[in-house]
Amino acid sequence: MPSNKQTEIALAAVKLFEQKGYHATSVQDIADEVGLQKGSLYHYIHSKEDLLLQIAHQAITEFNQRLEHILTMDIPAREKLVQAVENHLTVSVSNLQTTTVLLREAFSLGEHQHQVIQELTDKYVDLWTQILEEGNASGEFCVKNPKIAALAILGSCNWVYRWYKPDGQMSAREVAEVFSDLFLHGLLNHSLGTSE
Repeated sequence: MPSNKQTEIALAAVKLFEQKGYHATSVQDIADEVGLQKGSLYHYIHSKEDLLLQIAHQAITEFNQRLEHILTMDIPAREKLVQAVENHLTVSVSNLQTTTVLLREAFSLGEHQHQVIQELTDKYVDLWTQILEEGNASGEFCVKNPKIAALAILGSCNWVYRWYKPDGQMSAREVAEVFSDLFLHGLLNHSLGTSE
């Protein structure tokens, strides 16, 4: 269990990494933010990179755990997809700084640390793919390449951190409804039928 000071340091790092970027943030910046001497900060952390790994690991693990829970639910694949989209967007928006650090800064990790995050990210894509495969099996979906479709959906959902404004006109849930409708029904007006 992290101490209060470790939690404070992690929150300060999230804020600074999001505002300045990982490379532009110094250990001294983090120490100043939490009111510690630089040397004292190392009592709580190993390195700046370890802090980034901790933040990214916690963020992607939460995404995975929530999606795993949705997959265990006894509901149609269509409903799982809707819930997965809503879950991803609401978690992203409620932790906008952390999500930004995960999606934008985790690439700054060294090879070994980045591999840890990459494996968890691959797992997340696999969980989305599983929902689409379930839908194909049940006849709810007709998705020719579930993995590519999962990546397309996830790409759309991930980009929200770049444009979403918490004080904007739509809530995360309302944006999720627009996304889900697009993913499930596409762009075509099916009531027009097919032209001869």
